[in-house]
This record gives sequence, C-alpha cells and structure tokens, in this order.
Amino acid sequence: MKDISQFQCPCCGARLGYDGETQQMTCQYCDSTFSVEQIRAEQQAKEEMAAGSEMNWKTSSSSVITGPDGKVQGYSCSACGAEMVADENTAATECPYCGNFTIVKASFDGMYKPDVVLPFMVTKEKAQDALNGFTKGKKLLPDAFANKNRIDSITGLYVPFWLYSCHADGTIFYEGVKSQRWEDNDYRYVKKDHYRMIRSGNMDFQRIPVDASTKMDDAIMDSLEPFDLTKAVEYDAAYFSGYLADRYDVQEPDARPRANERVENSFRDRLREEVKEYEEVKATSEQIRLSDAKAEYAMLPVWMMTTQYEGNSYVFGINGQTGQMVGSLPIDKGKATKEFAVTGGISLVAVGLILRLAMGAFSVGNIIGTIIAALIIAAIRVSSLKAAMNTVHKKTTAKAYMNQNSVKLGRREDNFLYSKTEKTQKPKQQQAAK
Repeated sequence: MKDISQFQCPCCGARLGYDGETQQMTCQYCDSTFSVEQIRAEQQAKEEMAAGSEMNWKTSSSSVITGPDGKVQGYSCSACGAEMVADENTAATECPYCGNFTIVKASFDGMYKPDVVLPFMVTKEKAQDALNGFTKGKKLLPDAFANKNRIDSITGLYVPFWLYSCHADGTIFYEGVKSQRWEDNDYRYVKKDHYRMIRSGNMDFQRIPVDASTKMDDAIMDSLEPFDLTKAVEYDAAYFSGYLADRYDVQEPDARPRANERVENSFRDRLREEVKEYEEVKATSEQIRLSDAKAEYAMLPVWMMTTQYEGNSYVFGINGQTGQMVGSLPIDKGKATKEFAVTGGISLVAVGLILRLAMGAFSVGNIIGTIIAALIIAAIRVSSLKAAMNTVHKKTTAKAYMNQNSVKLGRREDNFLYSKTEKTQKPKQQQAAK
C-alpha cells in the first residue's frame, strides 16, 4: 500500500497533507478533511477495485451421432439453407425458420450428441390452441393477417442450447449520497454527504440457457423461458421421433458472453438490493468470480411457425414444455388511429363532465387541460394495445435460474468520503413574500 501522503482528495482530486494540529488529512485546495483511518480504507478500496472479474467455463465433451453410413437423415431448406435432422417418422412440409414450403430430404454429416434433452410435453393441438389464443382479441391485428394464418403448418423442433451452471461470488463498490435540505429567507441549501459502499455475496446459477443456432432469433428463444431443466433427461433417439432437430452452429466459447452477461447482471441486481438508504447511487467497480462453472449441450423443445404478411416474416414460438407463447404481430395503422380517436373522444366527454360538475364553469385553462388529459388517455390506451402485439423481449438477467436458497451476503461496509453543501438563491418574489 502506498504512503498515505500520496493520497488524492476524494472531493477534488488534489493531494492531501497531514495536519498535525487536527491530526487529519487536509486538502489544501478545497479544505476537506479526512481521518487517517478513512484514507487507509479508501486506499484499500481502490486497490480492490483495480482487480478484475474472472469468468471461466468448463465445457463438457460430446460424441458425434451418425448413421451406418456416417451420415444423419434430415431436411434441407432451398430458401434459407437451414439443415434439420429428422428420422423416418418425421413429415416435414415447411421450414420453421423462413416458412418456405420447398424443403427436401437430405443426408448430412453427423450431429453432436447432446448431454441432455428436454422432451416435448405440449402436443401440436395444444400449441395450435396457444397460437389461436395469442391472436384472439388483438384489436390492432389486420383482418387479412388473421384470415390467412396457417395454423396447421406449425412445426415441432428440438433447438440446440448451451446450458451454463456456476457458483458466482464477488464484491461491488458503490458511491452514494445522503442529503439534508433547509432554507432561509434568501437561499435553499442542500448538504450532500458522499459515501463509498462495499457489498459482497455469493450465489449459484443452474443451467442458464443460451441458444446455439444462428438461425434462431435470440430474443424469441429468451422469451420462451423459463424452461424447467430439472426435467431434462439423458439423450435417447426415441425423444426425437416425429420432430425436427436443429444442428448447433454456435460454438460454446461464442455463446459464453451472453451467459456471462446474464450472470453478472443478476449478481449486480441482487447486491444492489442491499444498498437502500442512499441517493444517487452508482456502481464504481466490481469483481465477479466464477467457480464450478460448466457448460452443457442440450436440446430443448419448441413449436415454431413462420408466416408472411405484406412482405414481412412473422415468427412465433411456443415452449414445448410449458406452452408459453411468444411472437410479434403486425399492427393495422388504420385501426390504431381509429382506437386513438374513439378513446380520445370518450375521454374528452368524460373528463369534461367531471370538471363541469366539480367547477361549474369552464375557463380557457380548463378546456386546454381537458383536451390534454383526453389525448394522454388515448395515447396510453393505444400504447398498451401495441405492447400486447409483441411479447418478444431479450433477457439480460438469469433470475429464473438463480438458486435463491444459495444466496449468501457477505461484506457490508459504508465509508464516509466528504461533504459538499450547495446553495441556490430563491426567486426575488419569494424573498419579498417573506
């Protein structure tokens, strides 16, 4: 640890000197003072903050599945080039990625054997019902889209995923403020006490899924979560009978950053919950380390349907285990405009009547306020209807895969840094009123 005489003032960055009379470290520039203990704690914190995170994973090895001729049977899409493995019981008529009807039987080099498989539990009929339910009641859905929806073309597909499990531990450093406010006849004052907070903890994550196919939209696959991976079983070819299976083309090291992001964000969120009594909180540094970190290769069940509308492709996915339905629907701009107008008109009348009963007469200000309120209500209504048309959202955390019983909180330190008082002059009329 360097000598404390080289320590910089946390408030302004100038060099501190030791004042023998006060026995404090004093800044010659801004006159801030600190105890020696504070300085040593600050130096230690800076040294700890300089350390980085460690995110290392161990990948399981998988053997290759082939037939007698060293190949596996499947289908190839002439439009997008997708290659899907299947057995003789699978009747593929449409590409689940692009909706193309021209797919042909083909033979490919072997595919890697997954460590685990999550079997289909949702039937095609239930998947079709889920898709019907998703489009039903959507006020902004174009009539032509609903009428031409090809429900019968839904396809069962085993999608390749990497599953990440680990124990995460670490420390996060924050800076925050506690404020005091008062005023006199001429000024308003805010005294801000600045603190550095340190929080540490550890927690376990089990089988965070990251899709291993470049053909799959990451956001759609994320939106199908969570999967209950405690129900996963060892690979058996029987589970693939009657379904397509995608071959992974995302190597585990390339999928790792997404797993790291979700672990780190979940870790940050959990420790941030332990910093409650401060304002203006920001994280200044962190150290997150992984141990017992491993990646497994898995096949997870998804029902897929792709349809075209006005030159655009719309992809829908259904979790083959839980029935969770996700997708994005087109919006009829004419219906959206009509909904805005109708809601705005009704709101205008309703708000106007309420103000009339409450105030008895209208002023220009009341009329303008009524119109603004009606427009806001109409905008909120249309915005909520549009939000219901899209249930696809990329995930950045892994809370569903965090073992809550494993969470253990550790280090908890709150160190005062410095104080700063700001004053703001009151407007002249307020001064005169007093």
